[in-house]
Amino acid sequence: MKITPIDINSHRFAKRMRGFDPEEVRSFLNLVSGEFERLVIENNALKEELAQIKAGLSDYKERERILKETLLTAQKLAQDIKEEARREGQLVIKEAEFKGGQLLDQAARKAGQIEGMIQNLRVERDAFEARVRSAVEQHLRLLDMHRKEEDVEDRLRFMKKPTAGESA
Repeated sequence: MKITPIDINSHRFAKRMRGFDPEEVRSFLNLVSGEFERLVIENNALKEELAQIKAGLSDYKERERILKETLLTAQKLAQDIKEEARREGQLVIKEAEFKGGQLLDQAARKAGQIEGMIQNLRVERDAFEARVRSAVEQHLRLLDMHRKEEDVEDRLRFMKKPTAGESA
């Protein structure tokens, strides 16, 4: 059963002989009632403060939970970003290696083509040199032949030339 300060203050005791002094009882009851009222008010204030503290604690716990979730999400995101960057890096490396291989193959083919062209040009050069040499030699023979013909003609003219004693 709950007792309030009003209950204490308004309570009436039965009168008996040789009982307590009613004024003293009343004075004491007023004193107890006042103290009880103060304690009830203090108790209510403490209950209210406790409720506020619990609400604040609940709020802080919720904030802590949210912060933990946010931290875990950020860590997971950072880990995912690192993993994605690693995968992309490996992909870039593989692609570069593939392209590098293609470029090397292409360069080797091009070098082979150029080597073939060089060989062809050497063959053509050798053939051209042979033709030029042949033409030069032929011209030299012709020049020699021409010279010999001129020498023969000069000799023939000299031989046919009337001498001073023959012409008269």
